[in-house]
Amino acid sequence: MKINFENYWDFLDNNIDKLLTDGYIKFPSISSLNLKKVDKLITKDISSRTYTELCDEHQNFIDKLFINKYLAPKLFEIANKEFGYKGLISNQYHVSRRVIPGNRIDKYKAHFDSHIFTLVIPISIPKVNNKESIGELAFFPKLRVFPKNPIGDFLGKLWFNKYASKDGIKKLEKKYPMLINSFENYEPLLFFGNTSFHTNLPVSENADSHRLTLLAHFFDPFPKYGVGNLLRKIRSR
Repeated sequence: MKINFENYWDFLDNNIDKLLTDGYIKFPSISSLNLKKVDKLITKDISSRTYTELCDEHQNFIDKLFINKYLAPKLFEIANKEFGYKGLISNQYHVSRRVIPGNRIDKYKAHFDSHIFTLVIPISIPKVNNKESIGELAFFPKLRVFPKNPIGDFLGKLWFNKYASKDGIKKLEKKYPMLINSFENYEPLLFFGNTSFHTNLPVSENADSHRLTLLAHFFDPFPKYGVGNLLRKIRSR
């Protein structure tokens, strides 16, 4: 079934209460799109890198999804109303994340994002013939309160950093409910990035393909002084 992205994002309008209560929502599957072609084009752009900030084919794809035309204004209104966001709607950060089978460097790096919203768009999700991991997203929705200032944001991230490991995640899971999303159904996930602690499991070396997801971050409340701005500068070098 062909997806009309001019009304696809209206799904958010009917699920705002769920988003505010649970801290996340899943959008309808985009598996009917030609994601193999999208994967091939974006992978060619990002080459061997794990993270790549908004390459040309990534930009082309999110333009076709009308993210800036329809989704961003909806999120902007929620950010204004619920979190007192006073920044620009253009305050966004888009990055591609590609993990090849057996790459165990980028795993269990649990963190809070600096932006209010994080949208994960699955493009290529690998499969395995056993119960090994395929890079699933593990997250703790709304684990901390919304930070009121950059100092509070920094201290909160610093305190939870002790859980940024496999053992740390297991300890945290004993205290708080953890959700795991594989994205095998190709349902984009929207969650509160700066209050939900999250990480990725490793992609098994037995996986049949790499894992490619597009991460869209919306509205950093502290763009000049926050930790996220510094990390983004370091990553872009």
